[in-house]
Amino acid sequence: MAKQRYSVGEVVEALEESHGLITQAAARLGCSRGTIHNYAARYPTVADTLEWKRREIVDLAMSALWDAVERGDTWAILFTLRTFGGPEWAETPQPVAVQPVRFMNVIETVRADGTSTLEAFGGATPMRAVERR
Repeated sequence: MAKQRYSVGEVVEALEESHGLITQAAARLGCSRGTIHNYAARYPTVADTLEWKRREIVDLAMSALWDAVERGDTWAILFTLRTFGGPEWAETPQPVAVQPVRFMNVIETVRADGTSTLEAFGGATPMRAVERR
């Protein structure tokens, strides 16, 4: 087996300092994300640190969500109900009426006296002309 460039302790320390964010840990060590993944697959201590730090991030996010619910923030209340409230709170998709889309070109003709005409064309047929003063 080839000599390791980083000790398990160095990888664990980089993960702890980066709060379990693999890209940041890799940048601290000067290696690729794949190296961090390989260490996590090979060494239980690295895998445990990675999982623990990620759980801390989720706990922090849940704490912030709790604070927002307590403040009465509507988005937080709806998110919490839809995510944790069970099927009776799940958002039901509403049917959407599909309308045909018609592409139009608009041409404005401005005359020397300052008046103008707007013409809308759907294809080559004028649909309407509006005089503006």
